[in-house]
Amino acid sequence: MKKWLLVSLFLVGAQQLRAQIQIIVDPRVDEKAAAKSSKQMPGYRVQLCFDSDKNLIDQTRATFVQEFPKIDTYVRFEAPNFNLMVGDFRTQAEAEALVNRIRGKYPLTIVHKEQINLPRVD
Repeated sequence: MKKWLLVSLFLVGAQQLRAQIQIIVDPRVDEKAAAKSSKQMPGYRVQLCFDSDKNLIDQTRATFVQEFPKIDTYVRFEAPNFNLMVGDFRTQAEAEALVNRIRGKYPLTIVHKEQINLPRVD
């Protein structure tokens, strides 16, 4: 009987106790976590053309997508021109390989170093 009384008093007392925990995190931990979850990394893209006429850029993009459907394309506006950039290459050698394949088919083939999306797996 004394055991049950003691156990019941302990359980009632434990329900009323509440612990407060304060977690202090160094801000650098959050910065590192954000950097790891980023979907971008340093890499290379190939510029195929630039023009102030968006229709010309769209036509060039459509032509490229027909020939290389698995390579992503990006149109960026930098006043007064639209730039057509293609690919998400990790190394300059990968970008140069594409340049060698398409040389002469497009008005411009320049490799640019910039932030790229994570390359496709397929």
